[in-house]
Amino acid sequence: MVCYDGIDCETNEFNITANPKLKEGGYICTLEISAPNESQGIFIHCFYSGHWSFAVSPSNEESDELPAWHIERTWGKTNAHSETLEIYCPQGSRVEVVDRIE
Repeated sequence: MVCYDGIDCETNEFNITANPKLKEGGYICTLEISAPNESQGIFIHCFYSGHWSFAVSPSNEESDELPAWHIERTWGKTNAHSETLEIYCPQGSRVEVVDRIE
């Protein structure tokens, strides 16, 4: 389960029982945060191996730069067994599950 707060999305959590793209991918998924009027967003690659951890990359293949959004990473802040990833993105941003890149 990956939980969200303060951003537009279909629910406040994504989990393998409620989202078919996560169910197909098992304990690995790709999420995308996009912001209105910005060409570059962020992919969040989520991995679960007994602990949740995340990799972050630009979502637009034409640029190697991440957007200038503040990103904080901590271990055990919310759950002792997982990373907490906080991304401060522009007002009106949206997160959704996307197809994994093969």
